[in-house]
Amino acid sequence: MRRSGVASGQRTCAGSARTPALAGTATPIPNNNIASLITPDGRAIANVYKTIIARGLSFRDGGLPSNNLTLAPSNPLNFHQDLVRLDWVINSRHSLYGRWIHDQNTLTDPFGTFSNTGILNTTPTIRNRPGQSYLLSYTWAISPNLINQAQVNASWAAQRIPPTGNNWKRETFGFQFAKIYPNAGTYPNGIPQVNITNYAGMQGPNFALLSPSTDIQMADNITWIKGNHAFKAGVVVIRDRVDQNGRANYTGTANFQPAASTCRTATANTTCYSLADAFLGNFNSYSEASADPMGHFRFTQPEAFVQDSWRATQKLSVELGLRWQGILPWYTQGNNISNFDPNVYASSTPVTILPNGRIDTTKGGNPYAGLVRAGSGVPTDQQSRVPNVNTALFPLIPAGAPRGFYNMDGAFGPRVGFAYSVDDKTVVRGGAGLFYYRAQGNLIFSQLNIAPFLSNTNLDFGNLATLNSVPAAATTQGTITGIDPRSRNPYTYQYSLGVQRQVTRTVLLEVNYVGSVAHRQLATPNVDFPSLSVVAANRAAGITNTTYSNPYKGFTTINMNRFDSNYNYNSLQVFASKRAGFVTSTLAYTWSKALGDSNGNNQTLENWSNLGYNYGYLVNDRRHAFVATFVIQGPEFKGSNLVVRQAVGGWQLSGVARLQSGAFFNVQANSALGVGNVRPDYTSGAKIIANNHAGLNGYVCGSAATGCANPFTVPTGSAYGNAPYGAVRGPGLAQTDATLSKYFPIAERVRIKFQADAFNILNRTNFNGLNLTTTNSNFGQISSAFPPRQLQLGLKVLF
Repeated sequence: MRRSGVASGQRTCAGSARTPALAGTATPIPNNNIASLITPDGRAIANVYKTIIARGLSFRDGGLPSNNLTLAPSNPLNFHQDLVRLDWVINSRHSLYGRWIHDQNTLTDPFGTFSNTGILNTTPTIRNRPGQSYLLSYTWAISPNLINQAQVNASWAAQRIPPTGNNWKRETFGFQFAKIYPNAGTYPNGIPQVNITNYAGMQGPNFALLSPSTDIQMADNITWIKGNHAFKAGVVVIRDRVDQNGRANYTGTANFQPAASTCRTATANTTCYSLADAFLGNFNSYSEASADPMGHFRFTQPEAFVQDSWRATQKLSVELGLRWQGILPWYTQGNNISNFDPNVYASSTPVTILPNGRIDTTKGGNPYAGLVRAGSGVPTDQQSRVPNVNTALFPLIPAGAPRGFYNMDGAFGPRVGFAYSVDDKTVVRGGAGLFYYRAQGNLIFSQLNIAPFLSNTNLDFGNLATLNSVPAAATTQGTITGIDPRSRNPYTYQYSLGVQRQVTRTVLLEVNYVGSVAHRQLATPNVDFPSLSVVAANRAAGITNTTYSNPYKGFTTINMNRFDSNYNYNSLQVFASKRAGFVTSTLAYTWSKALGDSNGNNQTLENWSNLGYNYGYLVNDRRHAFVATFVIQGPEFKGSNLVVRQAVGGWQLSGVARLQSGAFFNVQANSALGVGNVRPDYTSGAKIIANNHAGLNGYVCGSAATGCANPFTVPTGSAYGNAPYGAVRGPGLAQTDATLSKYFPIAERVRIKFQADAFNILNRTNFNGLNLTTTNSNFGQISSAFPPRQLQLGLKVLF
């Protein structure tokens, strides 16, 4: 079930609780009847909200700011798979194995894909993923102790997420405004994205994804057994292809979010009421992309390995190995991607920014300073694949960057492991290895949406009906992504040491130490975030626009993919299992700690370059985790009559119980310098978690319900907040799920399985949604919980 914020009550700008006025004037709307002035596009926006409301289970009107619409989506999934297998023993030395798999799954999302909190999508989508895979393997027994295996496999998958129905079309709701680029994109007649202050946003069909991919691998492995050694060596070459669109905002994005500072000014086409502006079609900003670019992404990766399995003694076995990987970066065949390179910026002449954050067009400069194109230009044979290029920008955006924007070196990863049998019931095992990995395609896919291969037009203070008559705004470029050209292979050391003991005939006990240290991991900070000292100095001079303080002039946000983050994980893992008898069970307990300097590839906004400032407990740190499983198999009553056997015989009860401590989160505060949320100051030694931390209204000290003072304060001046990274451990989780099931024979080859599932059978409330912005009125309070007890019944026919 989804909840959304389709608020119907009118909301005002800060400091402007006035009667709605005609656009750009102080003249009141006659009789306050805005309906008489609603434009066709404003009515279309209203029609979208009507459609959303009609799809809900319930809607509560009356000025609620959020959570007044409840939706219960039905997401049907259709799936099928076909498999053909070939096993051919040609003779005693030669054999073939082949396999063909074809599968397809189609998931229909009635409210659209990639919707998130605060964004409603009236555009139903179909997530379709057909695919097929071929594999052929040839094994040659050269001699009794020498075997060669060659293999080739290829797989195709086509992830498609198109809209379905008619709710993605402009004509469905009555949109009439003329787009700037009327024929751009796969769905040029799609509804725009709309953002209205205090209301759920609208999402057009520009999110639609077309992403066919091909993976081809050729490998050859040889095994040689010599005495106590089993040697293995092999090579593999991997070729991957992904053709993916950029999903730019070619249907247009209209923002009806008037600021108090722009109300009643001569240039502001606003009533100071966001929803009123939307109904009048008066946007405060509008942007539209010129295309939905397609990138033909490729990479080739060779690998080789050698390995020795050595039976050193009757009790000791040793594994030694070395793997080499040539991790070449992704690139596009058409070189139709751009990147931001700080070194290119340093050698360019940037634009001059005015105190209001706009570009001073009288001073000249390159608004694209720092951008660089991949390769040496679009190859001749790729010209047809790269349309809509703004070649006039080529002199401002030079070529010459590596095709994947960074260079990777070959990587050697050694591995070692051992197993020592202390006696017939006890084994000691250990191992360590160095592992490298490839950054996935999401690292580079967004580089399609950067000039000169995509143009974005930005407009200020206009009306949708006269869009093409509004002059382009001298704005900085919006949010772009970049790839650090100094990137190198990310790698991880993994190690473990443990003991296995057969305690009884049916009980096995394991105790293991497991750890890892990772370096050069991916993080994506905003490298255009201004220095707080610069912001403070500018504010002292009366300049409040933070874009003016950005280090890279001409850009608003540059989310740079950098391979410079570090993690470490250490744990004690205890596992016990009972595998025989009418009751079987497992018990697992993990005591662990996870530390690092970024969470989910994102670092704290401020002071991002100081890795030590951002080092602390990670959000995936669950200090304590206990999981128990059990299966109770009831007696069959085989000697009893049919009624007893069917009624009470053969029932099975199984379940999973989980106890887990909470994750660690950062506390935030709205910066006094106007740069958004930052880490606050912490009063040393002050209590953080309240005594009644299991309650809703006072998990963290600071609210009246807690009885303890707020230990966090907003940092002042240009100092960075000193609150620890991951200062608050959130609520834990305690949940037990159980299943009762039984098979009923119908015929010789037909059975029916009855199954009753109970999720969270003890109906324990597991809190979630802890508000940790100390400047919010609901700081320290819990806003949501995981689902309560849920029951379901099922029947399955097996034949």
